[in-house]
Amino acid sequence: MKTVLRLVLIPTLVFVARQTAFASAQPSNIAFVGGTGGTAGVDAFSAAFAQLPDGGTIVLRGPVRLGENYAAPAHAARVMITSVHDGKDYRAEGAMLGFGETFVLGGPTTFASITLAADSKTPGIFCEGHPVVFDNGVECRAAKDGRFPAITGAARDSRRSGAEITVDSGEWHTLSGGASGGSSGNLSVTINGGRFNGVVLAAGTGLHKGDATLTLNGGMFFGGVAILGNSPKAAFRGSATLTINNGVFFNAIAAARNASAAFSGDYALAINGGDFTSVTDVSGTRDLRGDATSTLTALPGLLDKRNAGTLTFTNPLIPGADPWVFFHDGFYYATATGGTQLAIRKAANLPDLPRAETVVIYKPAAGKPWSRNLWSPKIYHFSESEVGAENAGWYLYLSANDGSGRPSQGQRMFVLRSLSGTPLGPYGSATGKHQPHVATRVSAAAKGSTFNKNWCGGAKILKHGGKLYAIWVSEVGDEFSKNTGDRYQTINIDRLINPWTIEGKGVVINRPTLAWEKHGAGPGKRGMYPEVVEGGTPVHAADGTLYLLYAGSGYWTPHYAIGVMKLTGTDPMNPAHWQKATRPIFKASDEVVGTGNACYVPSPSGKSNWAIYHAYVGTKTRGVPRQLFAEPYIADDKGVSIGAGRPLPPGTPLKIEANPIPLRQKISGFTTAP
Repeated sequence: MKTVLRLVLIPTLVFVARQTAFASAQPSNIAFVGGTGGTAGVDAFSAAFAQLPDGGTIVLRGPVRLGENYAAPAHAARVMITSVHDGKDYRAEGAMLGFGETFVLGGPTTFASITLAADSKTPGIFCEGHPVVFDNGVECRAAKDGRFPAITGAARDSRRSGAEITVDSGEWHTLSGGASGGSSGNLSVTINGGRFNGVVLAAGTGLHKGDATLTLNGGMFFGGVAILGNSPKAAFRGSATLTINNGVFFNAIAAARNASAAFSGDYALAINGGDFTSVTDVSGTRDLRGDATSTLTALPGLLDKRNAGTLTFTNPLIPGADPWVFFHDGFYYATATGGTQLAIRKAANLPDLPRAETVVIYKPAAGKPWSRNLWSPKIYHFSESEVGAENAGWYLYLSANDGSGRPSQGQRMFVLRSLSGTPLGPYGSATGKHQPHVATRVSAAAKGSTFNKNWCGGAKILKHGGKLYAIWVSEVGDEFSKNTGDRYQTINIDRLINPWTIEGKGVVINRPTLAWEKHGAGPGKRGMYPEVVEGGTPVHAADGTLYLLYAGSGYWTPHYAIGVMKLTGTDPMNPAHWQKATRPIFKASDEVVGTGNACYVPSPSGKSNWAIYHAYVGTKTRGVPRQLFAEPYIADDKGVSIGAGRPLPPGTPLKIEANPIPLRQKISGFTTAP
C-alpha cells in the first residue's frame, strides 16, 4: 500500500465560518439516544426525530444500529446528529451510528463529531435532495470487506430536485451529487476535507437535467473526480462547473469517466491549487457524445510546474499473478493473468497502482479457444518501421483455452490488437474485421511446424538488433509421463514475421538443467508434475547487453525463483550464444515465497529500475493469493541483480522519485485551454 506524506493547505476559514453561523442559529432542542448499556435501534432513533419538530440535536450516548435499510422520518428543520454534548464525547463509551445498504435522510441534516459504521457490503447514505453537511469530526468505519460508506445527493425519484452536500471530514467510498437512475435541478457539492477512496461525481451515472457545481477546497481524492460516472448511459444537460482550490488528486479529472457518455451544454474546469502528482488525465468534452463546450482555466504557472521529491510505498502492491507492467509516454500500465477477462490499470507512479482504476480490455464470449484461463498477458507496441503502417499499433499477447478441461490443458498463444490505438484498448482480433473481444491465434508460417500443435504459454516479444522475435514456453511430456524429468518445460524463440505469425523455425534456448530449477517436479495427485522454466523476459542493460530473466521450479512451491541468461554472442536464436547463471538471482525469504515471473520497468525519470514480480506472503503457496511486489534492480555488462537477492519484509518502506510530468501534458479534450 502506498504511504505518501504531502502538504495540503485546506482553507479552514470557509467551513469554520459556516460552522460558527450554524452554531449561533441552531435550536436548543436536544434528544438523547442510547447510553443505557445496550444497543439502541430503529425505534429509539426515529423517536428522537419526533421530539424535534422544530429541529435540534440528536446526541448518541451509546451504539445505535439502524439495520440494513432505514429511512429517517421526514423533517423540515435541520437536525444535527452527534456524539458530543456539553463537553463530553460519548464515542469514548462506544457511541456510534451503524447502518446497512440504505440510510435515507428525511430532511436537512448535519453529522458532526460522530462515528458512522458500515454494517453492509455496500453501505450508502442517501440525502434525497435535502441539504446535508458532514461537518468536522466525522469518523467512518469500513464494512468487513473494507468498503466505506457512499454518499448520494439527489433524490432517487422525481419528487424532489437538486442536491446540496458539504463534506468536511470522514472517509468515504464514493460521492455522487446526482442519483444513479437520473436526477434534475441544481446540484451543489462542496468538499473541504475527508478521504474518498472511490470517484467523486458532480452529477452521477444516469441522466441529469440541470446545472451542477463541484467545489473542492481540500481532501484526498484517490478515485479521481468527474462530472459523469463510468456508465455508457451517463448523460448531462446543463452547465457544469468544477473548481479545484486544493486537495490531493489521483487518477483522472474528467468531464466523464466513460467515453460513450453524452454531454450537452458547457463544462468549466478551474484549477487554482492542489497536488496533481498522481493524476493521469485531465479531460474535457471533445470526445464525448453531444454538443458540449469545455473550458479550462488555471493559475499562471500551475500547469507547467514539474513534480519533485519522492514517494514512499510498501510491498505488496496489489493482488495478481504473472504481472506485466510497462512505462509509456510518462505513465505506467499494469495487467495480470485473468480467468474470464483481462483488465488494465493506468498510473502516474508505481506506488499509485493500488489506487488506479481498472479498465476491462478483453472479455471474450464463452466456449471459444481463447475464452478462459487467460494467462500471462503482455502488451507491446509495434511501429510502422517494425511491422508496416497497416499493422502498427498496440497488441495484447496471452495464452488461453476454452475452459473445458483443466486450466493448463490445451493452452495456445493468441494475440489481439487495440481497437482504440491506445494501451487501454479495448482489444479485438488482430486480423480481418478486428472484432472486439475476439482473439487471433498466433501461428507458424513453416509447413509442418510443431508450434501449431504444441502446448504454449508465456508469450514475450524481443526487439534486438533491428529484428523481432517471439519467446514462449512449451512442454515436453504430460501428466501421464512415467518418470520424474520426462515432463519438463522449455523456453523457445523464433523470428516474428508479423504480430500474429512466427517463422516456424523456433529453437529451444533453455530447459531445466540445474537443481534449483527442478523443485516440485515428480508424481503427484494430478499425475506427473513438470520441471519448470518459464516467463523468459528480455532485459537490455544500458550498454545494450541482453539478458533473459526467467522463473525456475514449480510456481506451486516456495522455491519458485528468478534465474538469468546472458546473450554472449550475436544471435538470440543460437542456443550456444546464451550463457545461463548457475544460481538464481532472486529467491524466497522467510516471509515471502514463490518469487518469480517478473517484468522490468524504469522509474519515471529513469534514475532507477524496478522489477515487478509475483509472490506469496508467508510460507504457504496453496489457498492463498499471489500478489505483486516491486524492488529495484540493476543490469549492466557484469550481470543483473534484484534488490538484496531476497524479498524485503512486507511493509518495508521503499522510495521512488515522483513522476515529474507537469499537469499540462495530461490535458486533452477542451474547447478552450491555456
